[in-house]
Amino acid sequence: MTETRVYPDRGSLAAGLAEQVASELNKAIRKRGRATLAVPGGETPGAFLKELSLQEVEWECVSVILTDEHFVPETSDLSNGYQVRKLLLQNLAAQAQFYPFYHEVSEPEEALPLIATDLHEVLPIDVCVLAMGTDTRVAALFPNVDNLEEALGLWAPSVMVVRGHEDGEPRVTLTAPVLERARKAHILIVGEEKKGTLREAQKVGLVEEAPVRVILNRARATSIHYAD
Repeated sequence: MTETRVYPDRGSLAAGLAEQVASELNKAIRKRGRATLAVPGGETPGAFLKELSLQEVEWECVSVILTDEHFVPETSDLSNGYQVRKLLLQNLAAQAQFYPFYHEVSEPEEALPLIATDLHEVLPIDVCVLAMGTDTRVAALFPNVDNLEEALGLWAPSVMVVRGHEDGEPRVTLTAPVLERARKAHILIVGEEKKGTLREAQKVGLVEEAPVRVILNRARATSIHYAD
């Protein structure tokens, strides 16, 4: 079940989504004593992350994880971890605990046990914010990557390395079962092109063809936040 919220502009979207996520985090903390927040990288979520850093949340009780990561050190402009530290882990949110996906190992697969150990401590996700690509990806669940079927499977591990994207880079990603089990989920979308992509994905079809359906088709409620 999904609901769609349309905002007059992108600034209003960033502020409105930040306010809602903050409220959900505080509710989770009151109920369970802690909360786990999953956030995406990329350009689109930047304004939202800045707004969220200013929200009144018991940030010392919040664990922050990524939905996915390029396997690069945080000195790289491609690093989602760097973006989270720069935009979110500041202001009031500086007290949150961040669990990065990048580790200094030769191959990204070698980092998976380390990441899985961290995730074991903080899953399930209380609030998950996802951005959708024009190719319908969420996290690093791209259509046509080599092991997409495994990453979408019911028994997938919590985190995997996916390869075969057109840019040639390996990505570390949360898998479908982890995303599906998030207590609250939000999809952040801006622009006419992505709105059209979302409309197509909302039609009946295979998840492999449009991985955003992992979230759109889940049993728990999902909120879509859109602005031109």
